[in-house]
Amino acid sequence: MPWIRNKVFWLIVISIAVRLAFGCMYPIKRFPDTAGYFQTGRQLVSGDYNGYTGKRPPVYPLLVAAAGFNRHALVWIQAAMGMGISVLLYLIFSRLVKSETVGFLLGLTYAFNPSQLMFEFSLSSETTCTFFLTLLLYLFFRFTARKVSPSRLDLLFLGLVCSICVLTRAQFQTLPVFFALFLAYYLKAKLGESIWKAAVFLVPVAVLAGSWSGFQYRRIGQFTVSPDLGYGIMNHTIKFIEFAPERYESIKQVLIRHREYKIQTKGEAYGSVAASLPELLEMTGLTYAGLSRKFAEIAFATIREKPFLYLASVFRGFVRFFKPIWPGRLFGIRPAISQGGTLLKVTAALYAFILLACTFTFFVFPILVHTIPRWRESFGWTFEITFIYVLVFGTALIQALVEFGENARYKTSVEPLIICMAVWIIIKLFIPAKKGIAVEA
Repeated sequence: MPWIRNKVFWLIVISIAVRLAFGCMYPIKRFPDTAGYFQTGRQLVSGDYNGYTGKRPPVYPLLVAAAGFNRHALVWIQAAMGMGISVLLYLIFSRLVKSETVGFLLGLTYAFNPSQLMFEFSLSSETTCTFFLTLLLYLFFRFTARKVSPSRLDLLFLGLVCSICVLTRAQFQTLPVFFALFLAYYLKAKLGESIWKAAVFLVPVAVLAGSWSGFQYRRIGQFTVSPDLGYGIMNHTIKFIEFAPERYESIKQVLIRHREYKIQTKGEAYGSVAASLPELLEMTGLTYAGLSRKFAEIAFATIREKPFLYLASVFRGFVRFFKPIWPGRLFGIRPAISQGGTLLKVTAALYAFILLACTFTFFVFPILVHTIPRWRESFGWTFEITFIYVLVFGTALIQALVEFGENARYKTSVEPLIICMAVWIIIKLFIPAKKGIAVEA
């Protein structure tokens, strides 16, 4: 029976078993975002845009609508996506490390990741975005592994998947440009041909993201995937908003008051911008999108006054990006460990330790492989590895530039790549070379 030896079959079986067990124990979780996704889904389906803010890109709200606004159906769709992610990681890394056994183990790292499982059973867009981003990498690496040039149809499909990523989570708005540059470099054709093929890839992005942005312009007056830039930047400048120009005095005082309350009650300023919205929307008479634009105006004016305070905040946001994220009922690693039961404490602490170890390994690997000849000879450094590193660090940096707060949550879609790379490195370092385990030459 050939299916017994089929690693994809066993990966799916194990993933199903894990999710059935997890689903029996873990209640479906709502985030503060959840109501917005459901509301946007109903607005897009019904055509009634009363109270429409434009905050949520369309893919996840449409998925919510496709699930009939049924939270149980939605989370099991996400669980199926999670199983697909495990399979895609297996296919990606079995080619990358030239070992199906190692690829199978790396696929299992996602299947057993408690943070990713909690996102699958939460009403939020992270798992959907992770699925399409991983699919995009698989499709691209399939071409690089075969060393063939993708056809126009291939490029259009790549562009379609990339567009879905952008329209699932707005944090990936720069992904098409990054991907087009890598695509042009990979082709290594004449300049004109490389530009032409990159342009073909960008056609679906221009059509889909452009159409959505045009829809947004008609509804909220801004040509954008999401109008949240101002709120994200303000999460940086709220910490030193006193230095905003005097012409913004009334808004500044409201923000300072909410900031001081958050610091007194929560120990940090994050969350004070969101808490101030109802008061500021009423005080200014602006729409949600209009207030975001005003926040961006104030934030950039403040940054011009204190650029180094902003850069310091960006650095802290970049560091926070790589911290463990625990999206359970006790949100955050510290509450889970300090307030949870014995099983929760052990699970959260073990996950945090493993993720931090993987992150450290991921960080030091490029340094060691480029400075120690033995490492360079053993591991090598491929185009695909470069792509993964630029994607991870680029995501971290771009998010840190425009947001401060839940930066670790924005890591969710690239976290599987960090873990898979690190586990492969550890396996190759510490497990003796055997057939099926060692990376073949």
